[in-house]
Amino acid sequence: MINVIIVAIVVVAFALAGRRAIQVFSGKRDCCGGGACDNGSAKRRERPADLDEKNYPYQEDLSISGMHCQNCANKVAGALESAGTAWADVDFKHGSAHVFAKQPLDERAMRAAVRRAGYQVVG
Repeated sequence: MINVIIVAIVVVAFALAGRRAIQVFSGKRDCCGGGACDNGSAKRRERPADLDEKNYPYQEDLSISGMHCQNCANKVAGALESAGTAWADVDFKHGSAHVFAKQPLDERAMRAAVRRAGYQVVG
């Protein structure tokens, strides 16, 4: 009886792992399952038309934990840019984001946006 239970648990675990792998490789999910990866499959986000730093008088540097790949960085940048008045240069390898804005930045709002994306501003 114990053997049947163990086999059932192993079968369920393999089924769940296989489903997750299919979702990742088919593009339905990103690779951010907790392990580091940078396989070049990150979805590209639309960059703002104006990327001239001189046109953005307000800037903020953030340290962000939990990013493992370019997909993570894209999520964080998208969250920080969601207000439409800012753009962010996010580097997952260094755990940093540099935010450029034309209007004053609200640090609490930026922290909340990063948290909603599934990451944490540290420091």
